[in-house]
Amino acid sequence: MAKYISVTWAEGITEHEHTLAVSALEQVLRWLNLRHPAAFEDPPLHIHLFGNWVIPPLAPDKPYWGTQWYINRSYDEEVERVITPVFLELVRQEPWQKAEPHYDIALLEQDLTDFPAPLARLRPAHYTLSSSFPGMSAILSVHRIRMLPEGQRDLALMRLVRHCLGHALGAVDFTRKDDVARLGLELHCSNRCVMRHADDENELVELARDESELPWDFCPTCTRTLQSVMVRESYTWN
Repeated sequence: MAKYISVTWAEGITEHEHTLAVSALEQVLRWLNLRHPAAFEDPPLHIHLFGNWVIPPLAPDKPYWGTQWYINRSYDEEVERVITPVFLELVRQEPWQKAEPHYDIALLEQDLTDFPAPLARLRPAHYTLSSSFPGMSAILSVHRIRMLPEGQRDLALMRLVRHCLGHALGAVDFTRKDDVARLGLELHCSNRCVMRHADDENELVELARDESELPWDFCPTCTRTLQSVMVRESYTWN
């Protein structure tokens, strides 16, 4: 069976935001597929849109009843942010991830921190735009992007989505030695590449503008890794 990319979003995400996010994902996959004719005809990765889903018989008392359950379980009232290590661990442990491994992208409107709750409470000003479990899942937030001037928001969101997809697919391989920068459990690219890390929303816009001059968002090294993922997934299920 072809592996898929699950795309979910919180209730407050607008239609424009999730449509733009899906478009960014499709653009990356389309570019990769065009470089592999067999994959273009029979893509090894498919996008499944689950949106703000709910399983009524399970809600609201049973685990994994819907998108909001993940947010409820990982949101810290004191710091007013989703604790991303908790959210990503819930994704890793979900029953359908174990039964049918897939990639996950989650789009939230809540602010995020990649610190564990005790440290987040000591560093209340710290936030992150996104976080990932490399090779499996990524979570991103529009909270800070919505603070940008209107003309910058779409550019920033699409760049952040591409960056998160790269992490979910494992674009910066943990065996890589050159042109990498470690941030927590994530490796980021230090080339002129969408896998560069942005500390805040303003830097996100700056990087997006810089990368818009490139013919393709990913550097040659990250591209080779992504292409190898496409080949691997093709042979995994065919």
